[in-house]
Amino acid sequence: MEKLLCPSMMCANYRNLEKEVNDLIEAGVDIFHIDIMDGQFVPNFGMGLQDVEYICKASTIPVDAHLMIENPDQYLDSFVTPQTAFITVHREACVHLHRTIQNIHAKGIKAGVAINPATPVSSLECILEDVDLVLVMS
Repeated sequence: MEKLLCPSMMCANYRNLEKEVNDLIEAGVDIFHIDIMDGQFVPNFGMGLQDVEYICKASTIPVDAHLMIENPDQYLDSFVTPQTAFITVHREACVHLHRTIQNIHAKGIKAGVAINPATPVSSLECILEDVDLVLVMS
């Protein structure tokens, strides 16, 4: 099993994002985990497209765009960058999860699926062979 160091950028100091990115690169991170929240699927707002673009321009480190948003299929193309290694979507936000995973793979990107704490892990049994990453929220 491959082990990667993937810090969440949600906790970054936005007033000094460039320094945060550089410090994490120096620390040897493998992937920047970027939480994208729309205020609908989850009650908070998180990083957005402009933050993904900034981090990707400031670094060559791959990113995991974790889409905690309604209708993620509508926005997949927006998060495709040369540094996008993963796009992670929520089981609960996808009407046709298998199709969403296929759409992500068709873009040449690894697909992740996340589940909320109340969602049974067994709900992923039908998709496990098709995903590259599973994220269980806590």
